[in-house]
Amino acid sequence: MENDTNDFIIQQILPKLEKYCAFQERSIFETKQKLIRLGVDSRYWDTLIAILQTSNFINEERFVELFIRSKINQRSWGPLKITLELKKRGIESALIEQFRYLFNPDNQNETLTNLLKKKLKTIQRDEIGKQREKLIRFGVSKGYNISMVFSTVKTLLKSTNDDFDSFE
Repeated sequence: MENDTNDFIIQQILPKLEKYCAFQERSIFETKQKLIRLGVDSRYWDTLIAILQTSNFINEERFVELFIRSKINQRSWGPLKITLELKKRGIESALIEQFRYLFNPDNQNETLTNLLKKKLKTIQRDEIGKQREKLIRFGVSKGYNISMVFSTVKTLLKSTNDDFDSFE
């Protein structure tokens, strides 16, 4: 009887989880959160997750790689923010390290510069000190290394001020 109940619950929940995982890449942690929302007893979790992994609906390596790529390309996030978000999703540091190569320093510099140039256009009317403060806060909030942010802001504001000086 117990086995029939287990099979029944798994057969009822599995299609919902497959649909959930097929919609976008999910981590094991996110899948467990879904199981909580569905009200599934925790004694079924390991079995359900094992089935999802075996049928390749969940693959943590694939999840990490796609998560990093998408946050870099679509949101312009820096490595610090991405790493923090992955850890929030229950991803081990070793797995994150495996994909550290995706954080190309040259691309980070270019992305940060473009982000800050865009931000600078929105705060053009502020005094230089306020601009500096807002740009630094913005760059850090996007997950970039503080020294890289300071350096980029300094370069950006210097070039902007030089442009203004040439008009006087």
